Amino acid sequence: MDTVSYWSATHTFPEFPAINHDIEVDVVVVGSGLTGITTAYLLKQEGARVALIERDRIAAGDTSRTTAHLTYVTDTRLHQLADTFGHDAAQAFWEAGAAAIDEIAAIARQTQADCGFRWTPGYLHASMRDKDAKERQLLEKDAELARAFGFDATFVVQVPVANRPGVRFAHQATFHPLQYLEPLVRTIPGDGSFVFEHTAMEDVDDKPMVVQAGGHKIRCDYLVIATHNPVMGKKGAVTAALFQTKLALYTSYVLGARVPKGTVPDGLWWDTSEPYDYLRVDSHEDHDYVIFGGADVKTGQEDNAEHVFQQLTERLHRLVPMATIQRRWMGQVVETDDGLPFIGENANQEFIATGFCGNGFTLGTLSAMMARDRYFDRKNPWFDLFRVDRRPFHGGLWRYVQENLDYPYYLVRDRFAHADTDTLDDVHNGEGKIVRLQGQKCAVYRDDAGHVTVRSPVCTHLKCLVRWNAADRTWDCPCHGSRFHATGAVLSGPAEEPLGEVDLAEFQE
Repeated sequence: MDTVSYWSATHTFPEFPAINHDIEVDVVVVGSGLTGITTAYLLKQEGARVALIERDRIAAGDTSRTTAHLTYVTDTRLHQLADTFGHDAAQAFWEAGAAAIDEIAAIARQTQADCGFRWTPGYLHASMRDKDAKERQLLEKDAELARAFGFDATFVVQVPVANRPGVRFAHQATFHPLQYLEPLVRTIPGDGSFVFEHTAMEDVDDKPMVVQAGGHKIRCDYLVIATHNPVMGKKGAVTAALFQTKLALYTSYVLGARVPKGTVPDGLWWDTSEPYDYLRVDSHEDHDYVIFGGADVKTGQEDNAEHVFQQLTERLHRLVPMATIQRRWMGQVVETDDGLPFIGENANQEFIATGFCGNGFTLGTLSAMMARDRYFDRKNPWFDLFRVDRRPFHGGLWRYVQENLDYPYYLVRDRFAHADTDTLDDVHNGEGKIVRLQGQKCAVYRDDAGHVTVRSPVCTHLKCLVRWNAADRTWDCPCHGSRFHATGAVLSGPAEEPLGEVDLAEFQE
């Protein structure tokens, strides 16, 4: 089964150079997913000199693993938002998502992106798995609230495809994310602006602000950290670690399947299960392609990804029996302690954006709009709602405690757990295992050609032990969700350093 995402398989992104000399710009944007690219684009459009830097390839992280729903319908139900934060805040949250979709539509027109952007309805419907007598009443409540807030929402006794009660929301959208982003990136270099890949941020100096990256210095006035899960920036390690406790990283499992043309009507679907399933359609001339996912679980805490994909497959075939599954992949979702994203300055002249839950592309675009407004010292209606230094609302305090119970549990449990094996011979081609070599636990990976890489299994964030993710061939940390390539390089944070090197020769003497 192909594990490359549908987006990466259908679009090749252009390459950009690594930084090779010191430069000076107005703004440095760290991270080249949708948030970072859009931020750099909007700033450049208004005359700012920008350096967009990426430690890996441009747009190769979670942006390429998305399911590309464009929706203002939040993971936290509308009636729950209203109960927790009040009607004004709930309405403002949804309006932020709607404004972001409108911005995406405008950018697609400006850049003439051939990305298949189209408006489509979205359906929130009752669970296909769990029957709840009160669910219809809550869906009707969501529809009524949405209409009161000015959104086009209609309660439907049976939504298409799922045939369950639900709410139809107009003015949602879909597109091909990489085909949308490429023309944005191409407009950034030149006139004092730059795009660099294979250029990791190493440190930040203040007064004057200098970003050290790729062995060179970038003098700037402002820093935007758009790394999905924020890197440290100007904050110290302790402060950054404390902020991390407000975030929880979840892995979402995704299937891509071909279906006959017209099998599934145009639209987006989510159900009310916990975790919820989601479905969208990508149209082609002679067939359609459905993307189905869900089964979210905390990163590093699922021991049997094959079983998860099997369950997803069964659920997809119940919805769309004619689906021919062609690929599967995983993405990562960052949840917050109170259900709202963190978007704003976390230090003087330093802007971060994270915690987008299931609305990564809308809230990522919103973050870019807010970063632009903050840099140009403009008012923005969402600055206070999403501010980074807010305290947990009463609904978020209990979740904050729950999410952070994992850290001491896995830190202690994995230290004393048995290794997978005591011999390298048990690690087969294409496989990774925790191996105890002469009493020392090691993260061992053997590639398809038989070459062995040995790394420390200790996550470089807060010292939990990583686990092998066979479905994605990565080392994942169960405590705070850091992910590492099979060879130990950082795939996604909060870890910023690779897994420690281990000299295999020491164990072969």
